[in-house]
Amino acid sequence: MSLNQGLIQGMDGALIVFRWTSVAGREAVGLFPSGLPRNGVSGKEPAVVEPYLAVSGVGSLPHRSAEQAVADVLAFCPEYPYWPQLPRRDRREDMYRQFSAGLPGLVEKPGGGYGWRRDEAALQRLEQVYADALALEAGSDPTDAWAVDRADAEGLYAFADALAAALAAGGPRAAGDGVAARPVPCENVAPQPVPAPVPKGQTTGPISLGLAVTDAAGRPLLYEEDLMDGVVRGLALRARWQQRFLARAAGGGPVLLCVDEPYLGTFGSAYFPYRQETVSAYLDVFDKTLGGIWGIHCCANTDWEFILASPVRFISFDAYEYGERLVLYPAAVKAFLAEGKTLHWGIVPTAPDRLAAESAETLSRRLLGLFETLVARGVPERALASQSMITPACGLSGLEVEQAGRAMLLAREVSDKVRVALGAGAEPGPEAEPGPGAGPKPGPEAEPGPEAGPKPGPVE
Repeated sequence: MSLNQGLIQGMDGALIVFRWTSVAGREAVGLFPSGLPRNGVSGKEPAVVEPYLAVSGVGSLPHRSAEQAVADVLAFCPEYPYWPQLPRRDRREDMYRQFSAGLPGLVEKPGGGYGWRRDEAALQRLEQVYADALALEAGSDPTDAWAVDRADAEGLYAFADALAAALAAGGPRAAGDGVAARPVPCENVAPQPVPAPVPKGQTTGPISLGLAVTDAAGRPLLYEEDLMDGVVRGLALRARWQQRFLARAAGGGPVLLCVDEPYLGTFGSAYFPYRQETVSAYLDVFDKTLGGIWGIHCCANTDWEFILASPVRFISFDAYEYGERLVLYPAAVKAFLAEGKTLHWGIVPTAPDRLAAESAETLSRRLLGLFETLVARGVPERALASQSMITPACGLSGLEVEQAGRAMLLAREVSDKVRVALGAGAEPGPEAEPGPGAGPKPGPEAEPGPEAGPKPGPVE
């Protein structure tokens, strides 16, 4: 923030008038107590992980038991487990509600979900957001005030409990050692020790929240510039709390934090006009607030070249549907990987019919075809193998529990097969039986560019 101050008197004593440049490039004014420190702090260099085609997931699961959901995640994703959002367990775990409490202008609707309105409470919350953002710049950390309630995220707390229990029982970090060495991703690459687990969290992204939440007249919050300025900072503060919470539960070490942005599929659409500069500014706020390893998930087509050049440390995407769009930008992918960043390939489809029609064999061939295209266009195979992760294409809450289990199993089997194909380890175990019609689906030679609409989850 660019801040200039002048002192005025208020009812509760001296107040400071702050004039700052909003994330959308406009000047705004706020009142804060005097004496609030304002000097900036230098951020630490983000940690680097090399998943070597390990398996993770994308947030939601269909389970109604948080403990069972966490057990399944830990079984299928032992290296990079994630906490499960459970919207079928409780409507409070809907992604557009889960992180919205206390954000400026957001109000809970009588029937559930959130809308927005401009009132005195909204302005008070806006002031609090800026006070906390300034305190963070000054070197203190006010993010405990942004904690997510357990009632809103039972999966998060059950996941943290499981990590802490494993640590107390003498897990890898408690014992001071790592798990077995990673499989070698390709020739002439030495195995690397894996301090396990590296937990993965997620939060709703500001573009998606801003478009999903509307007022009584149906106007999206995204177009209320001053309120959105506070919303994006509040979401980033809450995400920072989540990073710290998961790091404590896992005994320190890196944490992956994913900003879920399904509505980035509207980028460039005439139906949802917003500027590239707005997206850049919002991503910059997250980058400055979080540090560490954070990225975005987009399950629709978007401007991949722009996202690859952004400050995100990883990109999680629907590689089953849109992998052939991303590989149209080999120079951008090469530059992205050269910075130590990672790609999370959502190669396992989440639509029930397509999931039933695929096997580990067809999906691994599909993924290897995308890799081969990038390598042929100059992307180093070593970087691509060591800095890639395998996931389902999106969250799994739209499936039944058995179907979600098969999707997670397929992701693991694809990881095994691709590691073997790249000289990475032993032969995989038996795979799930392929359904009828299994086979890779070659994509069209289409010009890149975002499609007209997103594939967001249900909005209450």
